[in-house]
Amino acid sequence: MRVIQAKYYYPNNSMIVVAGDVNHDDIFSKAKELFADWKPSDFNIFEKYPIPEFSPLKESTSFITENANAKTPIIMASLHGPDTRNDIPATYAADVFSYILSQKSSRFQKEMVDAGLAFQAQVGYQTCKYVGPIQIFLVPNPAKVQEAYAKLKEHMSLWNTDDYFTDEQLETAKNMLAIEQTKDRESTSSYVHSVTYWWASASIDYYTTYIDNLKKVSREDIKNYVNKYIINKPMVTGLLLSPEMKTQMGITDASSYLK
Repeated sequence: MRVIQAKYYYPNNSMIVVAGDVNHDDIFSKAKELFADWKPSDFNIFEKYPIPEFSPLKESTSFITENANAKTPIIMASLHGPDTRNDIPATYAADVFSYILSQKSSRFQKEMVDAGLAFQAQVGYQTCKYVGPIQIFLVPNPAKVQEAYAKLKEHMSLWNTDDYFTDEQLETAKNMLAIEQTKDRESTSSYVHSVTYWWASASIDYYTTYIDNLKKVSREDIKNYVNKYIINKPMVTGLLLSPEMKTQMGITDASSYLK
């Protein structure tokens, strides 16, 4: 922590946000009082200490994590997604597509959860400045783990097809995201968290224009996102089991079990 602090903790690489029923002038006065002796760096922080890039995944891998507290098998798979330095348009498409897949009317939910293959199936994306992770969270039916995983991979191969989701689901996803952001602004704690997160992960402009850019996402944008970051791309998959489940299911290693 001391090493990180010495490299990056400077006022010219920071932002203080205060929200609530406060007096504007009082807050500025207190901030100056508290941080007046905090000296800015006399060098370009990111030229001197550049953030290293994440190396691309070279191949798909899988592993098993054993935990005695596990009550049911859980699968989590991750891929490298877009970031806000190199592919901002894809970050909006990633958010919209994740919310398409979350809808109960979606083909994904119907064939994974409603069909009894999984108790829960979620696909998420976290917007980041350095590789936003695409994360798939699956709680399979313990009696159908392999079948559920095979169906998941089948769906992933179809995510770039023209008829995988409807126009209504596309618009519903945009509305869901817009409503969620508007709701967050009604809570002071959520608002502060959002502003500071987007300032660090993208920019204030990204945050203030987020809803407008969501509305521009098209079917083609989503197809481009899926083709670039998901279809035939390396993926890391983890399977959480208790030791008893592993024995009962006859699993020796993840790669041979999760095909």
